[in-house]
Amino acid sequence: MKKTQFIKDLKDKDSVESPFLIKFSATAVGKNGKPYMNLVFMDKTGEIEGRVWEDVTAYVGQAVRDAFVLVEGRCQTYQGRRQIVVQRLQILREDEVEQKDYLPESDLDADRLYGVLLDYVSSIQDPYYKALAEAILRDDPEIIEKMKRAPAAKGMHHAYKTGLLEHVVSITGILDSLSRHYGKYLDRDLLFLGGFFHDIGKIWELSYDRVTDYTNEGKLIGHLVMGVELIDRKIRELEAQPGKLPGGFPEEKKLLLKHVILAHHGRLEYGSPKEPQCLEALLVHMVDDLDSKVNAIQKFISQDQTPGRWTAINRNFERYFYKPDWAIPPNE
Repeated sequence: MKKTQFIKDLKDKDSVESPFLIKFSATAVGKNGKPYMNLVFMDKTGEIEGRVWEDVTAYVGQAVRDAFVLVEGRCQTYQGRRQIVVQRLQILREDEVEQKDYLPESDLDADRLYGVLLDYVSSIQDPYYKALAEAILRDDPEIIEKMKRAPAAKGMHHAYKTGLLEHVVSITGILDSLSRHYGKYLDRDLLFLGGFFHDIGKIWELSYDRVTDYTNEGKLIGHLVMGVELIDRKIRELEAQPGKLPGGFPEEKKLLLKHVILAHHGRLEYGSPKEPQCLEALLVHMVDDLDSKVNAIQKFISQDQTPGRWTAINRNFERYFYKPDWAIPPNE
């Protein structure tokens, strides 16, 4: 079934007849006592909410997360946000759709990006940090494969295929510039490993074959702890292989790297078990936060359908954003 309507192009009062992937599905009861369905549809261009008001019981148990559906209805704007009022749903088989039309991915080539990442790895001077980075990013085929596919988050930023790799390469480039700017006050190699590994646990924290969600390990443990566990495991493996390291991995280097990973959320209330207590940890936290927010806002602005120079309100940042020329459609 060829997809001809994409979410980014839907406008108020448009008729909709197109297949979508269901990202979220829930049934609720309205003030009138009748059930209705809340849905979030997605394709490679974005997401849009859906509401089913009639024949709800016919779709319960079928219109579920990860299902492909043919949607018939109308797009409308409600409280400044687009949604589809659904008149009919038809469940589709996987062989009836081209899955590439429904899964967002980075605009950048994964293999080229990974080559840039390996160039950063090869530039590390410290023999212990370099051996660790090579063991994880150059020599572990499972990690290489997952890094090329994984998103960086479920929804907030870089929430698409190869998003994690795009994020890691982006912040490592910024950290490289900062290390030159501040010179002797920073350990460039520690900064790089913080950039590489602060989110490495997300390759196991998230499931991302189709709709991105948290794994059981992600819900129960989380990517900060998984990242530290990976560092410990790889250091033990290196120390067990003669000739891989100049000597035993220095305890201080290991502690500093683990601290950078554990502190990268910045504040205790944001999930960090420790706040940054060295300059490298502080910079990794701040650059991670910067890159995440720039990506989230850029995606929000590019997908906004509000006419004129101002977006609809962004509920995560609680403000409107000015739309520069690149975000204004040619017909405006």
